[in-house]
Amino acid sequence: MTAKSKIIAIQAARGFAALLVVLYHSGRMLALPQYFGRNVFGDVFKFGHAGVDFFFTLSGFIIFYVHYRDIGVPNTFYRYAWRRLTRIYPIYWFVTIIALMLALLSHDPEKTVGFPYIVASFLLLPQAMDPLVGPAWTLEHEMLFYLLFALAVLSRRFGMFVFAVWLASILAKALGLLGDHFGFIAAFYHLQFFAGIAVAYAAIYRPPSRPIALAVTGVAGFLATGILENLNLIAWGGHLSALLFGATAALTLLGLATAERNGRLRVGNIGAFFGAASYALYLVHTIVIGLFAHALASLGLIRLFPGWSVGLAAAAAAVIVASLLHRFVELPMMQYLQPLTASQPRFLARTAQVRLRPTISE
Repeated sequence: MTAKSKIIAIQAARGFAALLVVLYHSGRMLALPQYFGRNVFGDVFKFGHAGVDFFFTLSGFIIFYVHYRDIGVPNTFYRYAWRRLTRIYPIYWFVTIIALMLALLSHDPEKTVGFPYIVASFLLLPQAMDPLVGPAWTLEHEMLFYLLFALAVLSRRFGMFVFAVWLASILAKALGLLGDHFGFIAAFYHLQFFAGIAVAYAAIYRPPSRPIALAVTGVAGFLATGILENLNLIAWGGHLSALLFGATAALTLLGLATAERNGRLRVGNIGAFFGAASYALYLVHTIVIGLFAHALASLGLIRLFPGWSVGLAAAAAAVIVASLLHRFVELPMMQYLQPLTASQPRFLARTAQVRLRPTISE
């Protein structure tokens, strides 16, 4: 493996996973009584929630792939923490402010229940309700993962102990050995972080010899799991589907990452941009779809078109808005904030060392 390489393919794959979530929410939101009263896509994108399974698996992959050399190296903690915080919070706060303004304008009691809820939403603290930006409930789990990985950066031994306890708690909760008060920290979704870590380790130290075939197998398995869910042959959003979606996403990531590193796969500029804009798309899509549907309904136009076409148009509007948000808001924020990682406090930089590492577009 080369010491330094950039993997764009898995970012592009994240873009398609985000689009899957967008189509899933578009169908569900337009099924509200004031719009069509039914899912405009039928059951086609019923499994679209699996984009979240892909995101969790991808997060495990990225964090280990980018920061595996930081494990047990405390002086890298500041850089690790800054990169994670600046990747998640700035654009999230921007979208959250928009969501808060819309909630206040609409006098939505569920979104303006009090200052503690608003603060928890901004900080991504676990809570009973979804945050102001509904899809951001997944980021609460992401932040837990980042925090626990930070412990491994500070101490390899302690970090490994914490991750072992975490894994044990997830399995114990799945077997019914832990109560509901462990529901957040022992959520079954968290196994997908471990799957991502495992294939990132394989990509670094044991890359497969036939990565394209592995990626195709992963994609086929992911779609097959979706079909099984759509046909109600496995429980929707159950443990089995989470295992299958996570495992097939992991195979896809390992295949794509290895293929691109070996020069067997190239991603064009459009795919790279779409992948880079996927976080903005994930954050803003429910807001755009809601405003789009409300506007059409207010003008009396929503039932003039086939439901599926309105669903696709709403999804397209979300992609366009997210692309503009990424280009003119998120990118400038990242370009300003990320270079500040070099300005770590002196006490953290005493034993700093320059090391080459694999890099990934984040």
